[in-house]
Amino acid sequence: MAAFPTFESVLIKISNAVGASKKLTSKSKTKFKNAEMKIDNMFDTWKKVLDSIFDALELDKAERDDLVTNIEHDYYIHKAIETNVFTFKASAQKIIWQYLARVLIPALARHTVFWQIESKIDEGMPGGRFWYLPFLNPEKKPEQIELPLQQVLNWLLDLIEEPKSNIANNLESELRIYEESGTILKNLYNWQSGKVTPEISSIKTTFPDDVLIKFKGCFQPSENSCAFEQSLIFINNKGHNAHTLQHEINISYQDLVTILSGNCSQEQKVEFVNKIDERYQQPSTKTIRQRLIVARAIQDGYEQLVKFLTPNTEKFCTDLKQNKVMQLVRIYEATYNHTIQAHLACSKISELTRDRKLREQHENKLFTESLPPFLRFDLLLCVATEKFNTVDMVAPRLTDIFSEAERETFLDDILPINKESMEQISKNFINYIQYTQTLNENIESYGTKLKQNKAPFKLLKCINDFKLVYELAKGDYPNPKVTQLVFARLKELEKSNDDKIKSAILELNWLLNQDKFDRKTETQVEELLKLAWSNPEHQYWLPLILKLNAYHCIGQNKLKEAEKLLKKAIDECKFRSFGALRGKLARDAFSLAISNQKLIPTNHETYFRDIMFFGGWEPDGDFSSTNIFDVSRQLHEYFWTSLYKEYPAYEPLYSVSKKDFGAFIKDFMPYIKNNEPIRHVLDKHNNLKNKQLKSPQSDSIILLLLKISYDMLAKSSVLSDSPYYSESIKEIKYISHNQLSRLREVILEWPKIVDLSDFKQQTPLMLAVHNKDYDTAEALLKSGANPNLQDIKGRTALHSACASRTLECVELLIKYKIDECITSFEGATALHTAVRMGEIKIAELLMNNFPHLLDEKEFNYRTPLMLAEELANNVDYYNFLSKQLQDEQRQVVSHDNYKKLFTHLLSDSQVNGHELS
Repeated sequence: MAAFPTFESVLIKISNAVGASKKLTSKSKTKFKNAEMKIDNMFDTWKKVLDSIFDALELDKAERDDLVTNIEHDYYIHKAIETNVFTFKASAQKIIWQYLARVLIPALARHTVFWQIESKIDEGMPGGRFWYLPFLNPEKKPEQIELPLQQVLNWLLDLIEEPKSNIANNLESELRIYEESGTILKNLYNWQSGKVTPEISSIKTTFPDDVLIKFKGCFQPSENSCAFEQSLIFINNKGHNAHTLQHEINISYQDLVTILSGNCSQEQKVEFVNKIDERYQQPSTKTIRQRLIVARAIQDGYEQLVKFLTPNTEKFCTDLKQNKVMQLVRIYEATYNHTIQAHLACSKISELTRDRKLREQHENKLFTESLPPFLRFDLLLCVATEKFNTVDMVAPRLTDIFSEAERETFLDDILPINKESMEQISKNFINYIQYTQTLNENIESYGTKLKQNKAPFKLLKCINDFKLVYELAKGDYPNPKVTQLVFARLKELEKSNDDKIKSAILELNWLLNQDKFDRKTETQVEELLKLAWSNPEHQYWLPLILKLNAYHCIGQNKLKEAEKLLKKAIDECKFRSFGALRGKLARDAFSLAISNQKLIPTNHETYFRDIMFFGGWEPDGDFSSTNIFDVSRQLHEYFWTSLYKEYPAYEPLYSVSKKDFGAFIKDFMPYIKNNEPIRHVLDKHNNLKNKQLKSPQSDSIILLLLKISYDMLAKSSVLSDSPYYSESIKEIKYISHNQLSRLREVILEWPKIVDLSDFKQQTPLMLAVHNKDYDTAEALLKSGANPNLQDIKGRTALHSACASRTLECVELLIKYKIDECITSFEGATALHTAVRMGEIKIAELLMNNFPHLLDEKEFNYRTPLMLAEELANNVDYYNFLSKQLQDEQRQVVSHDNYKKLFTHLLSDSQVNGHELS
């Protein structure tokens, strides 16, 4: 019993294999691979892990960028599967076996082809085999498995062409090892034998950059004689013939027979010389080191997998029935070969060579069509390209495999290794396709009839398949009595404890997701919960039972108890996979936590993180713009409109913030409309004068009404050009301005409310200057508002006034002794903000009042003058900033404006003795 691996756990495995994650503690690794870190730490650790892998492999920038693109692509595919798969009782071995065969190995094979096409990553290595994979060598009798390090050592020793003792002596001399320990010679023997997998440090110390190796076995033709003749002599000296050479260079056996006879065309001679020159070129020590580290990493992974998946099997076992890991090697080889063949076929079509996107589409289509049916429609669904989304089919297929009764630990053969296994795999595949097709057809047929309410009792009595009725029970039927009949039939077909608990959970889910509860619901739920908890199989379904128990508590107004149950359910999801349940549980727990409480990011981030990483949330935009603040506001609404439903026997609960706001606004609006004194309203709601409303955004009543007023004005401005709404717009503007006027009266009467901020630590003063509302800003300052408070990004009201381009508000804040030295968390002063916005007059005002700001540097070490210079002289940076400001829905000024700003600042700074450094 185990959970589906996270993508982060895969990265940690890779980093361990290449010796790249030593900077991370074991605790940090565990938290990272289980996605239990704070979100910022997760992203930082992602970068550390990837950088450490790239550093260990000594990759250049282009290679790193390419890998990051591939990793991002694989991450989203992995998440699509991880957040939809259920692992049930399947063993960790079975889960990893299926994950490697269906997801990771095919993806790696495809990426390696594309990488090889672009950059020839294994140039100089034998061309007829995968040197970095365990190789079942049929040439040796009996067959033997050659491990990756053995193959790399054979390649290297062949190029050096010296006895190992001489090589060891030369290396010891180069490395200034004078004691006669014989360590290097022992290492070379052990590595080549495959008995020992070396430490990364041993490889690095044996082959540093400055070690000099003499290569006697490389092809280095002289210009004084025919290169082709020299290549034939070279190959003859190596002891190669056409049969052995076909495994070294990418030329067919028949062509090699012709070439080695000397009776070939000039083109063949040139190709042959080029292939020999490439294969037997002299490698750098960096290349040797890289290939040894890659080989070592894969060999270590192979050995670990053999021990994990088949603990009683030796790593050199050639029987693929016993050594299952070698079947994964075959999957890699098959995927790679089908991919490269599709690429080569498309490269011969001239119109495809000019259009990369079209070529890639054609290659993907050709690759998919070339696959045998059991690969195309089953094992390699993850990398196949069809008219439908194949990735969406992987998780259901895995779920079917993991749910197989009494086969929780069985590792099926994934590739045919003999005639019998071919027949069995074909039979299994055909049975799966036929059963799935029949099941789906029956669900569609019976489901339609049940929705039409056509003799449902009689219809259900004809069905004897528990699985079919179970799927029908998930349907939405207009007549609730039909659903009850389906569940009754489901109970009749139960044969095992597993069937019973599935039925109970499904019926509970149906009852607790009704739009409205009736008087019987609470009792029915309690009885079904007792059945579920008493079932011997309940331990395998804990997250779902705990969730449903929590919903039951919500119906009984036990909100704190419900949140505790949901937290337990989230923890249980770490031991087995239940699709997107972990994310959905976090969503519900989060909404419960903030149902009548303000958002506390440090306390609630765990829920938000699980929502982001494990599903349960569909953002309005992309995930990169999703934040805890906006999500909390939407989840507060979600709880009170969707999740909360009380049983009939209980008094309904309400959102306290909405209740307080509704009561205030009900009294406040008539006084605004009639222009009457508001003293009576303020006395009646005196409890709100220094209080934040109990909602995630934790607005005060003033802050919330200011936001509403400014929002109404903004929307009316958008519609102001339309003649159809002219009268409505006038009315909205009148109401909004009148409301703002009366709110200024409230501010003067309730001075303790002026500094109450919202969940982003935004104060009414910041909001007023942001919206260019001088009168409200002045009223707030007169009532004692602190202009030096900072929001969650460290910005003050002065930063807001500069960003909103409001010169009058900047002057007002200076008058009220703003602390101009306060910087944002990025080190930006208000002058930096004015420069960034291209505001000449505001920048001059700040510089004249606070000339020392010209010397203040952001955390990227830029003074305002340096920033102005870059914006004036670097059009790319100007375009980048313009896009950023547009995304923030801010006004953008012309590039000429920034040039004028720089001229003004430079002139004034020189007068005041400041220099551009």
